[in-house]
Amino acid sequence: MNQETMWIQAALDEDPTKSKTGLAHALNVDKSAISRLLRGERRLKFDEAQKAATYLGIDPSGAKTGFQEPDAEFQTEARQVPFYRVAEKKSGIWTLDRSVVIEQRRGPSEFTTAEGVFGLYIPNSDMQPRFRIGETAWINPNRPAAINEDALIMPAQTSNPIVEVFLCCLATSDEEAIIGEQYGSGQEHHFNRAEWQAVHVLGRN
Repeated sequence: MNQETMWIQAALDEDPTKSKTGLAHALNVDKSAISRLLRGERRLKFDEAQKAATYLGIDPSGAKTGFQEPDAEFQTEARQVPFYRVAEKKSGIWTLDRSVVIEQRRGPSEFTTAEGVFGLYIPNSDMQPRFRIGETAWINPNRPAAINEDALIMPAQTSNPIVEVFLCCLATSDEEAIIGEQYGSGQEHHFNRAEWQAVHVLGRN
């Protein structure tokens, strides 16, 4: 069971008047999002934790939830995460345009002090069910992805703000090659390690 949401599952189990459908309504998401949340396939945002606690009749800042209000310093810093435009190109490859910031959002706590972090919205279904259209992917270009982790494969060195990228599950990464596979389409791409890098993706919300 996902440690982050154990308190939600416990509350649902204890109170027969509460349900995943009701929780989904309280969080303004579909029921499948709740299932993914409880399986650990989707991050629980702070505002969602508050809404879930209210629906379940739990103190939002209590020991059961483990959630505390982010301090002002974190909120100020985390709001600086830029979101860039991304569009489908061909054969599972997307075009990432970092020349214009389309918005700024508060990032996950894991990225509070990381440099160069950015976000993007998923434009297609290539990575379903892992990532769905319109969901957020947070990218840390300074942390290499590990095997079997979600990864964004992007050029290793470039001054061009518009680049090709490939969101995938990292299958292979050695001195010569990087191989990534997409969940939904099964599309697999091979990249020359000298020219490409596979960087860490912190999943959806």
